[in-house]
Amino acid sequence: MSSKFSITPIAGIVAAVLASTSWSTNSQAEDAAKEQDKIIITGSRIKRTDVEGASTVVSMTAEEMQQQGFTNLYEALASFSSATGSFVGEQFTRGFQPNAQAINFRGLGPGRTLYLLDGKRIADYPSPYNGESNFVNLSHIPMAMIERVEVMAGGASAIYGSDAMAGVVNIITKKNIDGQTLTARYGDTTGGGASSRRYQWFGGTESKNFSNVFSVEYFNAEALKGSDRPWLTAFDQPTYSLYSYGDGSYIADQSLCDEFGFTYEAGDSFCRSTITGSQTLQNDRERWNIFDRITFMQGDYNELSLEFHLWKQEGKSNSGPLFWQTERPAFIIDNVVDQNFIAGIEFFRTFTDSEIPDTNQYHDEMGADIEVAFKGFTDNFYDYQVSFSHSFMESEDSRTLIKEEEANAFFLGTYVATEPNGQYDIYTGTDFSRLFRQLSAAEIDTITGEDLSKKDSSVTSLSFELSGDLFSLGDEEVQFASIVEMNRKQYEIDLNPRTLNQTGQGWFGYTGTEGEGTRDGYGLGLETLWPITDQLKLTLAGRYDKYDDETNVDDAWTYNIGIEYRPTDALLVRASASTNFRAPDMHLIYANQGGAFYGATIGNRRIFANTAGSLELEEETGKSQTLGVVYEPIDNLSLSVDFYQLELEDLVEFENGVSLVIDAINNCGMDIPAGCSDNVSYQNGVYTVNTRPVNVSYQMQQGVDTSARYTLNTEGLGRWVFTANHTNVIKSERQPFVGAEIDRNWRHSDLNGDLRSRFRSTATWFMGDFRTTLMSNRLGSLNSFSGGERLDSWTTYNMSIGYDVTTDFTVDFIVNNLTKEYPRLEFDRSWPYYNTNHYNALRRSWFIEGRYTF
Repeated sequence: MSSKFSITPIAGIVAAVLASTSWSTNSQAEDAAKEQDKIIITGSRIKRTDVEGASTVVSMTAEEMQQQGFTNLYEALASFSSATGSFVGEQFTRGFQPNAQAINFRGLGPGRTLYLLDGKRIADYPSPYNGESNFVNLSHIPMAMIERVEVMAGGASAIYGSDAMAGVVNIITKKNIDGQTLTARYGDTTGGGASSRRYQWFGGTESKNFSNVFSVEYFNAEALKGSDRPWLTAFDQPTYSLYSYGDGSYIADQSLCDEFGFTYEAGDSFCRSTITGSQTLQNDRERWNIFDRITFMQGDYNELSLEFHLWKQEGKSNSGPLFWQTERPAFIIDNVVDQNFIAGIEFFRTFTDSEIPDTNQYHDEMGADIEVAFKGFTDNFYDYQVSFSHSFMESEDSRTLIKEEEANAFFLGTYVATEPNGQYDIYTGTDFSRLFRQLSAAEIDTITGEDLSKKDSSVTSLSFELSGDLFSLGDEEVQFASIVEMNRKQYEIDLNPRTLNQTGQGWFGYTGTEGEGTRDGYGLGLETLWPITDQLKLTLAGRYDKYDDETNVDDAWTYNIGIEYRPTDALLVRASASTNFRAPDMHLIYANQGGAFYGATIGNRRIFANTAGSLELEEETGKSQTLGVVYEPIDNLSLSVDFYQLELEDLVEFENGVSLVIDAINNCGMDIPAGCSDNVSYQNGVYTVNTRPVNVSYQMQQGVDTSARYTLNTEGLGRWVFTANHTNVIKSERQPFVGAEIDRNWRHSDLNGDLRSRFRSTATWFMGDFRTTLMSNRLGSLNSFSGGERLDSWTTYNMSIGYDVTTDFTVDFIVNNLTKEYPRLEFDRSWPYYNTNHYNALRRSWFIEGRYTF
């Protein structure tokens, strides 16, 4: 189906509404002022005076982020108790997204949370998560422009459309500033590495018909390397190994290891080195951000605004020295005619720093978020807004890699053949001296090259919103909010031809998948708030989404029902039920042919998966229910308990290639003759299986969120603020594919890598010009790598002290991980010996910041 993005439907509706009305007059000033006093809380488009509604929304202001020790938005969101899921990010430098920072709310996947900037969508990160799904990278968001962030953990497709299955994060920028502020911040870790600098300039100006809010931020952080944490690099790693089938022994001794600068211990069969010292556990980053919002008043209550956020970021990650090894045993013959056996070897070696001094991967990223909006009131006192927004992101990654066929030829000679069962490869013309020495710069140039990939993504939106009072119901008004919107999402991944095995035999140990596609979406939504009685309010919302792309996704209807019951002023009982959906990931639809080897083998035979996108995918669907209470027994004390249940169906997963191969062997025999299987073939010791993404998976989670907040105002001891948030996953179920048995006890499964509980608390004291905050962050127990006893919970503490030196100048001193907690170490894991999806190796860090306002 062809894509044609048209503004005609929205333009027609806007013209009809505006043509039938005239602008607000002075006689409506009082009503307009009351309307402006209302606010919109994430999870609803209706303006209201009540902070608490039918949905659970947790917010954090920029001031609170500062007090609790967070340097960026990612750190702040990562502390939320609903962030129970794992994320493979910058600590796993061999992954698909080594420069990304993202949050996995409820453990439902980082791509199933909708991210908004002032209510508008943010472009997805161009590199799909684990090479499959779209998600939003938070590393480029500056703190200088943030007023607060609101998180609604739960489904909200009836309000926002696709993606809002696990929750919604709305980043709300600063507004109504009259003045300017300069800040400078420096930080470091007590163990060394990961020092950082941040400079900000933000402010604004206001007049009767014009306002401007701006921010500029520069951020730089040095890498945290393995060598910065000696307790992680105390164990040498194998760096050279040569096995000879001739005498059945390993060839390694002191002189051979000395040639490469490696160490050798008597009795070893290989050389060693602390090669993990160069690997990064936190990327080197440098980022620039510029934000500005210009607003022109049109009359008393209508305004035209332009908002833009421009950014550029450079990063460096390092996965350690490059290495090369034989794919399978190599048998060397004298020539292809006589085929006399000379030697049989298995060879592995790491290249030294003097051979390949720069093994960094460079990440250059840039993008923008732009919005033009016109909003105000009609003479019918409807609140309207017409907005156009565009968000895009571009990235370029580069690194040095090994050319597979060049390295094979250099070390092993001329390839002859592979044994029919894949037991070994046969070579001739081998120069054995190359196995026992370092290589020259010219030789390195022969076997290496630069891998360069370019990726971009964007989302463009055009919307018209209309809200206000529908009619009277008793003493109250029935309110409504409606939206008509169009979205266009685009992405493109352009890889080096060698990455796609289109040049030579590709890079050694690396593959990738290109893709390019466009999706147009149209949405029509209506939300209503009914004051049934003085104590009971009912929210009804529905939305219709229509998609124009090449998949089986046609349209989706979603609804939301919310109930708010206030038997007294101190008590709110609330409940909600909603249906949700998510359009398939763009890359899972439009990915070109790609693939990778599985870790599993069948005998000595390897399995290679050919992967590609599928136009047969349908939308993922889900249901969400909540039931909770908010209780304020005394002034300044608020308590809440909310139970939730999330069900997700038709989740997209790749077909299990190993199972497909086993099925083909059972039906066709070990060698799978040509034509016997549609999906599996066999040649030269490798099974090749074609796998595609399919809608097959199911997931369910039940849990409870609790929170408390208490403010104590005293005469002589200042003001005290205490907060606490806790999330406990009560039950989880998972079905990997249709027909499989549902794991009713997924919460306790050894394969579940998510947290079962999280707790955070803060205690803040304000006394005159002085303030201090203590924040605790507890991660519940985790499955161990070995599958044995679970790892203990992990609690860290952040502390900040602030002082107003003058009315214009303040100083803050911050210490994170006050007690220098180590991550939970497991030495049966590979380096760095801890779960990098949840823990970090920073230990104690400190920051000092000065802030001047004028």
